[in-house]
Amino acid sequence: MLKVRIHMPDFSSLAHTLGLSFNNLDLLAEALTHRSYLNEHREYAGSHNERLEFLGDAVLELAVTDFLFKKYPAKPEGDLTAYRAALVNTVSLAESAQALGINDYLLLSKGEAKDTGRARDVILADAFEAIIGATYLDQGFSAAEAFIARHLYGKIDDVIAKRSYQDAKSRFQELA
Repeated sequence: MLKVRIHMPDFSSLAHTLGLSFNNLDLLAEALTHRSYLNEHREYAGSHNERLEFLGDAVLELAVTDFLFKKYPAKPEGDLTAYRAALVNTVSLAESAQALGINDYLLLSKGEAKDTGRARDVILADAFEAIIGATYLDQGFSAAEAFIARHLYGKIDDVIAKRSYQDAKSRFQELA
């Protein structure tokens, strides 16, 4: 019987690009595996990234909340919530993932691989959160928080300067 070989990206190269060094590189591979990939590659023994995304989302929220709470000690809860939402929204996370080249390492079905725009942004944002979850499991909170700090915290000044934490209706009302 022929054994099917699956071409896998060089996840250790990506880990280096991300500034991470995994004890268990399978966690990074899982973080980059979309559910659709498993449907087309039944021989693949790994799992998809949804559980890691769930965990990464919680780590991300805590880390960004802590960062904003300390950076802006006089800001009210409502402002901090709006800043956090702008930092961790799908567009922001997808931009960070794209800048890191994560798109080139995603394991996707042929159909998902063709997606662009909003659909691809969601996949990239989910993978970014899954990488945070994988980092947390492999190296703990401080390593995950350091990754978040390197790739997200620097955006806060731009978020505030451009007022991208406000929705369009709020900005319009303020201008009016």
